[in-house]
Amino acid sequence: MQTPQSLPPGFEDLAPYAAYWAGETNDIRWDRRSRAAMADIQQFYQAMLPRAEDAFGHLQQFLLDDMPEDAARLFRLLLSLPHAAMAVEFHGQPRAVGSPFPHGMSIGRGP
Repeated sequence: MQTPQSLPPGFEDLAPYAAYWAGETNDIRWDRRSRAAMADIQQFYQAMLPRAEDAFGHLQQFLLDDMPEDAARLFRLLLSLPHAAMAVEFHGQPRAVGSPFPHGMSIGRGP
């Protein structure tokens, strides 16, 4: 039986990160990185980075639109890695200095 954290065999060690980091869209993944504590980002980054090559190897056997759900979840975890890397390697914090958060647009009046 698969759970929302289920990953392909051999990637069970990454399952604790799946519920939070395997967001369905880029915007969700960005928002989660932006809201996460830096310690949590670093923990995910340190767990995921050494597994990235193995994850790529595993995912190459599937067509993008025809992945089993556990592989799709691993793919989304892999897509979260660059978000974490930006925080860890470049910003040193969850968001860029001076970047507004949360992002959004307010419309003050109509045409």
